[in-house]
Amino acid sequence: MKNSKRTILTVAGICTFLTICFVGLCFLLPDLLGSSEPGGSSDPSGPIPWEPISEAALATPTPDNDMINHTLEAKDDNSALSSPEGGADISAPTVAPSENVNATQVPTAAPTDTPVATAAPAATAAPTVAPTATPVATAAPAVAPTATPAATAAPTSGTAAAGGQDGSLKDQYAPVFLAFTANPQIKVGNEFNVHKYIGYGDDVDRDVEMEVSGAVDTSKEGDYPITITLKDDAGRTTSKSMTVKVVKSTSSGSSGGSGKKEDFADFVKNYKTEETSLGIDISRWQEDVDFEKVKAAGCEFVYMRLGGFDEGEHYTDRYYLKNMAGAKAAGLKVGIYWHSEERNPQEVKASIDYLMKVLNGETLDFPIAFDWEDFMNFERYGMNLHDINQVYRSFVAEIEARGYSACMYGSKNRLETLWEIQPEESVWLAHYTKATSYGGKYFMWQHSCTGKIDGIKGDVDLDVLYHSQH
Repeated sequence: MKNSKRTILTVAGICTFLTICFVGLCFLLPDLLGSSEPGGSSDPSGPIPWEPISEAALATPTPDNDMINHTLEAKDDNSALSSPEGGADISAPTVAPSENVNATQVPTAAPTDTPVATAAPAATAAPTVAPTATPVATAAPAVAPTATPAATAAPTSGTAAAGGQDGSLKDQYAPVFLAFTANPQIKVGNEFNVHKYIGYGDDVDRDVEMEVSGAVDTSKEGDYPITITLKDDAGRTTSKSMTVKVVKSTSSGSSGGSGKKEDFADFVKNYKTEETSLGIDISRWQEDVDFEKVKAAGCEFVYMRLGGFDEGEHYTDRYYLKNMAGAKAAGLKVGIYWHSEERNPQEVKASIDYLMKVLNGETLDFPIAFDWEDFMNFERYGMNLHDINQVYRSFVAEIEARGYSACMYGSKNRLETLWEIQPEESVWLAHYTKATSYGGKYFMWQHSCTGKIDGIKGDVDLDVLYHSQH
């Protein structure tokens, strides 16, 4: 009996011991085999989830036109600089448009849980967003049906990405020429500086490499072919050929006066309908304007330069106040444009503060136009294509915050290859031709830079306003 009791106690003890071991093994087994949570990490903290950058972080500084008259004026009292393509200081003397630049589209990076690259549609606008964990180009919303694909924005992020150095953006496209003179003339004995005849940028890189193959001997006359190659940090390249002509004397013609003159009466005959209004745009280049004569000639509105930002300084067009008073006194509708060279949102805000002080609450009939045309030697700004579009986005935001509306003034080429435009935004198209082939939306078309009208001594830009778009 005693032996039976001992046996029972021994068995009970063994069972208890085995039970304790089994329970302990159950607790230790997960650590021995590894975690079953997504990511398979035994680190209790787990993988760090991606979170979007806050709106406050977006304040970090990060964005050619046929323009208002092919010539971008430096400061109001300084001599004019030539613009790379038709249209320029919306009313300065003009030069012939340069050879068409490379129309390379730039992708728009938008956050997505499952990034998928899609083709960008025509005339698109790219939203400004925080970077995703793996930025991938996505299609931007389209602006009306277009015959010619318009540029999408460069990849957008909450903080600026320079040359792919911060890793937040992928450099997916080769650099582009924003301005290019195919056959520049150099006077014998003068120095040849290639940056005076080109301008270039990249979707992400701000420090694009530039290499010139070939040599130019400015000590003697001749044609010197060279090849200019751009290379971004991703190794993508773009090349164009240039022939430098070294001559005894360069052409003495001014930047203005070229092109066939168009009388305003003919302009009215060809473009005035029930659905259009016809007008002009001016700056100090037109000097004293007789607005009563301008109106009597059939002009219905006037866009004028208020001023701009050049080489770090704000200026007011010396004729602005006189032009505004004269145009309104004559009963003409009015609008203003701003010559922009800002590099970041902070400079834009300062410029709009200045603009509003000069405008002083004046009532306008049209959106305030953003006019950036300084694309020759654009590389000196140290900006990428995303940066310059951010400048425009900031301009729109600042103008609208003050109770006015804004619009983009741009050439057909630059609207198709550089600028990102939101579907609801207004565009003032510059394209010097009898009938534009631009397929995007626009409320106004700058048709010519060599117009003639009674009341103005020299050339003036001619504009068609479409009532249905305004």
